[in-house]
Amino acid sequence: MYLKRYTVKRGAKRYVYLRLVAAFRDESGQVGHRVLATLGREDVLKASGQLDQLAAAFARVDPPRLGARRDVGPLLLVKHVLDRLDVVGIIDRERPHRGRAELTTGEVIAALIANRLCAPAPLYDIAAWGSASALQELLGIPGMLLNDDRLGRALETFAPMAEAVRGAVALAAIERFGTDAGRLHLDLTTLRVAGAYADSSLVAKGWGADRRVARQVRVLQAVNREGVPLYVRPHAGDAAELICIGAALERLASLLGPGLLICADSAVGHVKNLCAADRAGLRFIVPLRAATGFAEQFLEHVGHQALQPLSYVSQRDRARPSGERPRYRGALRPWSVIDPETGETRDFRVLYVWSSEEAHSVSEGRERALVKTEAGLAKIRHGLGGRYYKTVKQVQARVAALLPPSIRELLTIRIGSRDGKPALSWRRNPEAIARMARTDGIYALATNLPPRVSPSQILRTYKAQYHVEQRHRDAKQTLRVRPIFLHNDDRIEALISVVGLALTVFGLIETAVRTALGPGEPLDGLLPEGRDAIPTGRALLAAFQGLGLSYTELGMQLDPLTATQRRILGLLNVNVPWQERPALALQNCGKRG
Repeated sequence: MYLKRYTVKRGAKRYVYLRLVAAFRDESGQVGHRVLATLGREDVLKASGQLDQLAAAFARVDPPRLGARRDVGPLLLVKHVLDRLDVVGIIDRERPHRGRAELTTGEVIAALIANRLCAPAPLYDIAAWGSASALQELLGIPGMLLNDDRLGRALETFAPMAEAVRGAVALAAIERFGTDAGRLHLDLTTLRVAGAYADSSLVAKGWGADRRVARQVRVLQAVNREGVPLYVRPHAGDAAELICIGAALERLASLLGPGLLICADSAVGHVKNLCAADRAGLRFIVPLRAATGFAEQFLEHVGHQALQPLSYVSQRDRARPSGERPRYRGALRPWSVIDPETGETRDFRVLYVWSSEEAHSVSEGRERALVKTEAGLAKIRHGLGGRYYKTVKQVQARVAALLPPSIRELLTIRIGSRDGKPALSWRRNPEAIARMARTDGIYALATNLPPRVSPSQILRTYKAQYHVEQRHRDAKQTLRVRPIFLHNDDRIEALISVVGLALTVFGLIETAVRTALGPGEPLDGLLPEGRDAIPTGRALLAAFQGLGLSYTELGMQLDPLTATQRRILGLLNVNVPWQERPALALQNCGKRG
């Protein structure tokens, strides 16, 4: 059965009617068509919503024809995790299903999550992807219903409940997957937004990671020690880091309770944030900002002689000979601060860390800055007395603009006049350079962890911050969330929340496979060239690309699984609902084209 249009002309107007038609073969084998019912005018049916209801009904009950093929890809993995988390149920309990709606809000959001993980597409292409994929066969969601209007309305419905859903999904991940929530790594990133958004309170111009000003949204992400994002929240593009972090600390404390350990970058290293975290019962390891004067405190009260070797080797450096690995030394000291909110004294500790790699990097950077500045001074000197440098005042202005603040005290510069022309000379200040070099490679980690936690443990814990940075890259690259072009703040906030939920599913797939394999164990044949590798979420999803489902005389049949695919499904305890198609039959089907 199918719907067929026919046009009726009445005067100067034309009206399109829809008929329900069935195909049949007569005794001679000729194909004919029988009109089962005339449904009415297309424009009237569409305006009333009845057309969508009819389409949904046909999509759910009318199976594809023999020979039809659907893309499965990583949907098997995604469905498994979505079902265990009960994402659809969590959302629909927040907003109960309306009887007239063809899809619930939970179903639409689940489809969007699946698309982000399987084949990220703009909203206007989701319906095409859903129709070509096994979305209906696995999730019971007809892809043809996922038009951009329905997706937009679902995002607007989802936006007000997004915060509650984020929390509920995080708790479900903890309860049903055994996800560790004792330690979270926080970090902020930015997402570029296309369009003007003149009236937006969410989209604003701000500094991005590339040090350029652009319209953007800030996104805070909290990731556990295994790399599973448990909290993703959008903020205004020009929001201060202090405000974003403060809101996150308050929410995480209420969601996960006291005793949670927070690791973050120096954006959190403000006394106000640290005291707020301590008041909320949170533990923290946070690098201090330079503005706190920790470098001066180190030189005055600690010194290099107090630094002791720290036991830490990054995963990247484990394959290197021990003599070539970066070295770390540290000293732990008490640190008392005055809470700006309460006036109380709070006792923290500071771990002063020296890194050989960081020291080398800082030293090289300073030398590059000096060489670049000296080259600029030489260029000015070459042009003295010319068009741009006729007066001493012009030379002084140009030199002041050329000097970076970080090295001004490292050069002694003399500007005068000689024979009626400006004169310029300079020399390096070895005393100032040596004084600055005394803190090369030094940084400070503030913590309120108890004294039984050793300096090496503090450093190792903080160094796992790379997990959250990796998830930022996954959002932008694997899930391809940028640039964003949507009509209003609600849709933008909802889409970012969808991406956050997709990242949670992504992280759970990766962690579950790694846990099942065992710590540090590779997965055979994971990479395209057949090499073994430690499984990442990206590689696990990629391993299922190209997997399809066919409608045959024997029913729905899955393409033959590879050994790697079969291993992954087994590690996750995923039940495949279809039989595999014989490899020979698949080859012959491909030849028939």
